[in-house]
Amino acid sequence: MKIQIDWDDRHVQAAIARLAETGHDLTPLMRDIGEELLNSTRERFASMTAPDGSDWAKLSDVTLAKKKKNRDRILVEEGGATSLSGQLVYRAGANEVEIGSTKVYASTHQFGADKGAFGTNAAGRLIPWGDIPARPFLGLSNADRKAIEEIVADHLRHQIVTSFGR
Repeated sequence: MKIQIDWDDRHVQAAIARLAETGHDLTPLMRDIGEELLNSTRERFASMTAPDGSDWAKLSDVTLAKKKKNRDRILVEEGGATSLSGQLVYRAGANEVEIGSTKVYASTHQFGADKGAFGTNAAGRLIPWGDIPARPFLGLSNADRKAIEEIVADHLRHQIVTSFGR
C-alpha cells in the first residue's frame, strides 16, 4: 500500500533543496526521515491513535467476541514480526522516502471497508464479514513534521561543518 503525502513546509523544502544543490547525496537524509516515520508509525499501534491524534474506532462487540488474544489492542491479533505493525517498511531514495506495509490488508485498516466490499470467499461469505472503520496509522503528525525539520537541520549543520572543516 502506498500513500503519498505532500506537505507545504516551504522552509524545510528549501533546506532540502540547499542540500541537493551542494551535490550532497540525500539518501542518508531520506533514510533518517524514514526511520523516524517508521518509529512514529509503530508508536501509533501502541497509542491506538491516528496521525491527527484522534483515537482509533473501538473494536465492535462481535470482533471482541471472536478475538482470543490482545483483546485490549486494536489492529493487533497475534503481534510480533508478522503483524501489521511488524511489517511496516520504508524505502529511501535520493529525493524521496516512502513508508507503508507489506500486508495486503493494510489499506483496509487505513481507509476502512464496507461489509462485502471485496465480494465473497469460496464458501460464499462476504469479505469483509462486517464493516471495518478506518483506523489511519500512516501519515504525518505535527510531531512528525517537527522531527523532520530537526533531521533536515541536523543534516544541514553536518554539511556545513563538513564543507568548512569545523
